[in-house]
Amino acid sequence: MSVQAHANNHSGEIAALLHERFSRLSRQLRHMELPAGMTPERLSTLSVIDKNGPISVTALADREMVRPATMSRMVSALVDEGLVRRREDKADGRGVLVTVTPKGRRIYRRAHQQRLEQLAEALNGLTPEQLAAMKNLAGVLERLTSLLDNPPST
Repeated sequence: MSVQAHANNHSGEIAALLHERFSRLSRQLRHMELPAGMTPERLSTLSVIDKNGPISVTALADREMVRPATMSRMVSALVDEGLVRRREDKADGRGVLVTVTPKGRRIYRRAHQQRLEQLAEALNGLTPEQLAAMKNLAGVLERLTSLLDNPPST
């Protein structure tokens, strides 16, 4: 077996293992306790708006990987609850930009902090070596997500 074929086979095994483990971890993270009325989808949407706002509904849908109509309904619900506000996009007379309200920011940060505390509590069960490996893994995952976002041309 050539070195390249061996590397591709090894990469395939790692891909399968990562997919399995991250799928399970993702499900576990999605089911962590959240404040009343907050869902993982709402938390994610508020996070994107907080970090990137003002943002258009279309750009928000792209970032969250959902259809614009789905995101429009989410934004309407968040507006109704006073968590985000819409405003006219001065650069595009027909466009609308979304920003987080102070109430939305407080609720988002509280929910985010609650999740971080739950994850940190689980991390406390790891050895110092495992924690160091997790820290290194975070950097590698950043590179991997970058490659998935922008695959190298072949």
